[in-house]
Amino acid sequence: MGFIEDREFQFGHFLGVKPKEPIAGYLREKLGVELQPWDFILTYDPKGERELCYCYNPFRGVERIDNIPEVSKVRLKGGGIFTPLDIYQQSAIYALTQAPATLLTGSFGTGKTLLATAVALATTNRKIFITRPPIGISSDYDIGYLPGDKDEKMLHWAGGFLSALNFLYRGYKGYNYQTIRNQLFFEKFEIIPLNMIQGVSILEGEILIVDEVQLITPDYMSMILSRMAEGSRLFLLGDLKQTYATLPPHKSGLHRLQNALPHTHLAWVDLKNIYRNKLTEIALQILEEGELLRGRGKGEKPPNLNQRRKEK
Repeated sequence: MGFIEDREFQFGHFLGVKPKEPIAGYLREKLGVELQPWDFILTYDPKGERELCYCYNPFRGVERIDNIPEVSKVRLKGGGIFTPLDIYQQSAIYALTQAPATLLTGSFGTGKTLLATAVALATTNRKIFITRPPIGISSDYDIGYLPGDKDEKMLHWAGGFLSALNFLYRGYKGYNYQTIRNQLFFEKFEIIPLNMIQGVSILEGEILIVDEVQLITPDYMSMILSRMAEGSRLFLLGDLKQTYATLPPHKSGLHRLQNALPHTHLAWVDLKNIYRNKLTEIALQILEEGELLRGRGKGEKPPNLNQRRKEK
């Protein structure tokens, strides 16, 4: 659920899986924190040169993850290899492959959609169900009804998935943007309009990815969570700072979901590093200033992982 940093982690450098209790007791005594499901412990090797990472997987125990081959390299079915760029992305890959459901948060450019798409493509031969709220940043910029059938209409809203697919496959076996957009996208993905998700069941072995969940109301968030059958996987992607003028953050289903965690069946990984150009520094500044001007509504603050860990 969160990241716990401890350079002197006395259980460091073990391989495989250890029981929870000795490690939980150590963290409680030394740092005053309770080890929760899907917490990640960051430390370093003896020389302080390499980050090591452990995860409390409630179904297995505390497991070292940075040296797991499938976490360090994601091999796409019918494609190449995706390599995570930092320990937080590695943690996300571990959660996406191990937890029944995973929430990825983080600012723009941290890799949420790319990571979810890569892991889904690497771990299933079935079509991947994708959806997102068909909501623009503001009604001021609406372009009216879009032409075409359901897939053609929704493709305009699925640009993040198309960009991820283009990044992962462009140049591989002769794929170019046009073949990826017109052929590969529809081979790999099945778009479900969010308004039609009631009555849908995501079955064992199937994956549903929901992007931009900060724009989803609590009612829709509840509906999405209730669609999942045993053995299915759910990937939720979002950032409360990116609600813009569409929905106050404190009224977002993402805000409610974060307040309901931790939970054994839903991992939460907050990605830290942005991998776009330096203009994102200005973009973040504009967002933060706008957030201060608008206020968060009713004096609410975003959920604090460390505070919730101490409370529970």
